[in-house]
Amino acid sequence: MDFTPTEEQQAVADLADAILGDSLNIERHQEIEAVAGWFDRSLWAKLADSGLLGIALDNDVGGVGLDAVSLALILRAQGNHVAPLPLLPTCMAALIIDLYGSTAQRNRILPGVSDGSTVLTVAVQEYLDDRLHQPSCHFESTSDGKGFLSGRKVVVEYLDAAQAILVTASTEQGPRCIMVEVPDSGLEAAGIRSSEGTSTRRQPLWDVTFDGVVGEVVGGNVAVTSLLDHLRLGICATQLGVTEQALALTAEYTSSREQFGRPLAAFQAVGQRLADQFVNVSGIRLATMSAAWRLANGQDASEDLLVAKWWASERATDIANATQHCHGGVGVAKSYPLHRYTLWNKHLTTSLGAGTQTLRHLGNLLAAG
Repeated sequence: MDFTPTEEQQAVADLADAILGDSLNIERHQEIEAVAGWFDRSLWAKLADSGLLGIALDNDVGGVGLDAVSLALILRAQGNHVAPLPLLPTCMAALIIDLYGSTAQRNRILPGVSDGSTVLTVAVQEYLDDRLHQPSCHFESTSDGKGFLSGRKVVVEYLDAAQAILVTASTEQGPRCIMVEVPDSGLEAAGIRSSEGTSTRRQPLWDVTFDGVVGEVVGGNVAVTSLLDHLRLGICATQLGVTEQALALTAEYTSSREQFGRPLAAFQAVGQRLADQFVNVSGIRLATMSAAWRLANGQDASEDLLVAKWWASERATDIANATQHCHGGVGVAKSYPLHRYTLWNKHLTTSLGAGTQTLRHLGNLLAAG
């Protein structure tokens, strides 16, 4: 396998990096963090105008028709710039609707994703239960092809901005993805109750309860597996961008900061520690791009994704600790960028399960095979 991006994929990565890099700096981050929503809407519009929001969607719904590798490279760029955007939930939910949704569902939802007018989110995690393929949320179908969703989900991003939510739920036929469209009358009118919290990276997150909420099935059992696979890929790709940039910031800082008349990087202990983190970042990159390549080529990526998620949890934690320690007190200053990368790192480390849970899932997968 050759994981080197194609010319087309590299062009996508370069465009995303250019747009995000031109739009975000310390001052802009502080502006966004000072208001509710944790959502840079002007930057979202720029990504939509560039065609990047629909990069992996089919042409008939306004997309570009590229693959999971291209999508991973955009999320990697988001991590490089710690951009406060609903890229992960929107792009992954849209991809599942594109792959498994009906013609009516695709035509109703996806053109708005491509042009930036529609934000999607996902609800797959449940309280104190990491059995993601066995959701306790329940969906009862009716004769008209729709049904009613009941249950609780946690760690739901961008609930306040989303026009639709893709929820995993159990049915008589097995686990399914359920699409709930948010009415203009609001969440409570639809039977959706929510309480807001805050994540490690200071992002609003919601604990959501569905009480007989109207929804409709998107695809079959395979849609649930595909959604979870693509969410893991997106988390790992974002974490790759976060850790790459954190290491780059640390290399620059230790090369210019002097102690006892020598740059910090000249001290053997510092150099060795950062060399270890270079290996860790390389491991995240290799495992993530291997999983992306498999998904893009229609191969089973379950094992690769769990390996990548372990690297993006356990080894990413090592990277966060080392980059902070090598910066000293500067690393936690709000006027210096590293602290955001550390907070994003910690958030992504535990998303869909931290290292221990990931190893348990991997062990179960290997034992079943």
